[in-house]
Amino acid sequence: MNDELISQLRSDIPYIHDKIYVDNASVTPIPTQVQLASEHYNRIVSERLREYRAASLPFFDKGRALAAKLVGSRPDNIAYVQNTAHGLSLVALGVGWRPGDNIVVCAEDFPSNYLCWVQLAEMGVDVRQVDSRAGRIDVSDVREVIDSRTRVVSVSHVQFYSGFRVDVAALGEICAASGALLVVDGTQSTGAIKLDVLAAGVDVLVVSAHKWMMGPRGIGFASFSERALGAITPRVVGWLSVNDPFAFNRKLDFLPDARRFEPGTANGSGILGLAERLAQIDELGIDRIEERILSLSRLLRERAREQGLELVYDFDGRNGSGINLLRKPGTPTSETHANLTANGIFASIRNDAIRISPHYYNTSDEIERIVMVMSSERHGPA
Repeated sequence: MNDELISQLRSDIPYIHDKIYVDNASVTPIPTQVQLASEHYNRIVSERLREYRAASLPFFDKGRALAAKLVGSRPDNIAYVQNTAHGLSLVALGVGWRPGDNIVVCAEDFPSNYLCWVQLAEMGVDVRQVDSRAGRIDVSDVREVIDSRTRVVSVSHVQFYSGFRVDVAALGEICAASGALLVVDGTQSTGAIKLDVLAAGVDVLVVSAHKWMMGPRGIGFASFSERALGAITPRVVGWLSVNDPFAFNRKLDFLPDARRFEPGTANGSGILGLAERLAQIDELGIDRIEERILSLSRLLRERAREQGLELVYDFDGRNGSGINLLRKPGTPTSETHANLTANGIFASIRNDAIRISPHYYNTSDEIERIVMVMSSERHGPA
């Protein structure tokens, strides 16, 4: 991406016009065109109430098709979900658990990909936790705890607390051999890092739009493999989960595709905004987006080393992501964070470190500025 294109893209993101925003692993700003797309849905409802369903359906279909293209799935295998917790809970509730079954999770994973599984212990499910090693999830550690009673292995593609990108393809091979479903939280990667669910053997991928996707809040999508569609029963059921819903029938004949997991009235504003954002990602190309993000992260780490900042983790290559954790030796993290904020630089604190997560719209000059402020002896605006 050249400077002219980056400048053009930045002009459509109002929030970053007067600040340096590198907190995309938390929430992202949304482009104006995404905002307008979301508002368009309410305009359809307001002005064309009697035909709003038919008028909005092409946008819903467009979103499914583009989501499928982005992650290597099929439109029929895409369901819209409210958020990561909602999507993962659909899986947790929908597996036909039996006492003595087990689920493998990562002990330090984000709570949305942890709590929904831990609750299964009340049903007699053995919740097996794999600890990280220096921020890494070692595939061999996961393999050691899988057995013939493992029904699900759930992992985040990118770990929120360290930035480590898990080798989900290797996990996919293990799960396929054991018969377990591989469930992946893609919220810290999708929209920033390429993942082909079919090639990697991912059975369920759940994504919230409000992080790296740069989409609306309260909307996301889930991709189900054919194996997952056969193994997971909808437990949150409504009139739109079944065939011919406008017959208002009482027969529980689930739709043949992933729409069975969409039980009722959809978040139309969110879906239209998400569809627009997916179109933008498709136009830019996920390969170019990933290359840009990883390049900015490499520059950040290089400059941080030069200025004597501590890299809490230093992952690169296939284990790298857009998440970077830095500390200034001898300075409390809260003080460093406050200094960044005073200088109009917005990041998060995770693992007692500054988590800096640049997106493609950030610039090399902004990266230089961040390192300069972090390494400076001055406090307050520099």
